Amino acid sequence: MEFLVRRADVLRELQLVQGIVERKNSVPILSNVLVVASADGLEFAATDLDVSLRTHCAAQVVSPGAITLQAKKLYEIVRSLPDSDVHVRTHDDSWATLECERSSFKVAGLPREDFPSLPERRPSGSVQIPAAIFKDLIARTAFAITTEDARYYLAGALLVLAPEGVALVATDGHRLSYAHRAHPLQVGETQRTLVPRKAVSELQQLLEDEPVGFQQSGNHLLFQVGPRLLASKTIEGQFPAFEKVIEIRGDKLVDLDRERFAAAVRRVSLLSAERSRAIRLSLVPERLELLASAPELGEARESLTVEYAGAPVEIGFNAQYLLDFLASASAATVRLELRDQESQGLLRPVPPPDLQESADHRYIVMPMRL
Repeated sequence: MEFLVRRADVLRELQLVQGIVERKNSVPILSNVLVVASADGLEFAATDLDVSLRTHCAAQVVSPGAITLQAKKLYEIVRSLPDSDVHVRTHDDSWATLECERSSFKVAGLPREDFPSLPERRPSGSVQIPAAIFKDLIARTAFAITTEDARYYLAGALLVLAPEGVALVATDGHRLSYAHRAHPLQVGETQRTLVPRKAVSELQQLLEDEPVGFQQSGNHLLFQVGPRLLASKTIEGQFPAFEKVIEIRGDKLVDLDRERFAAAVRRVSLLSAERSRAIRLSLVPERLELLASAPELGEARESLTVEYAGAPVEIGFNAQYLLDFLASASAATVRLELRDQESQGLLRPVPPPDLQESADHRYIVMPMRL
């Protein structure tokens, strides 16, 4: 195999596969990226046996062939090269030579035959989702996916595809984030699919301008993003019923300036207990008071002037949960709905009038005992 490729082109593709490859070296081939040269250019493939990625870039191929090379080391080498063309040749003993201007590297590889087979995309049957919508939904929900491996059925986001629009839902059992965007989709009936956390994270890196073509093949989910194909095994488990949860309303409503509220939460939480990150919100007429205290640290208090004339209510929340939502909500104003100190709180952005019918973002957070 021999080819000539622009450093910038190959660097971008190698950067994308870094999050896919197996880092623990339990199976050496899973730390490698498969490089295939053909008349169509270069294809790179990486997998950890659960998630895989195939990418493509243009190249001048002198002779076709394939080899697997250590993904991290190959990326570091290419990144260190001058911005010029990279000349790559392979040898019979699974070694490869990389040359760029006056630099030359000879690196060890493994045969293509050792690399696992990857899922194939069907030529038809994909649901097309605009990249901007998918990117927005991920930004508003991904942070709520659990990181606890034991709760595997929550270790992903629920993708809901319906003729009238697309939604993404994520929860870790303590908070739930739901985002929906109205957009006509070519689906006959509503489809629900659990997308694993790692696949969601990698999609976030891939999304640019091209629409996402989604299809399910057996126990694999396939996402075509331009010339790149991300595949992931499905999660076996039942995602919690969220529909009733997001419909619960509070009878005590207050609109808050998002940036001012976030800054106040951030300041007050400096003296919250490091483990719980708990802060108290006290809503009374014309004022929202934030309080945090920890015996070993001290106490912090801050008040915000608000337009509120209802009954007083006091409730505790994890400050980081509030900050995660406030960072994801792009609107200038957010609405907080409360019922009592033992009921969930609901936060939602207040979108401009032209987006109120097409975008819906709701964030439910459970209270903390103080």
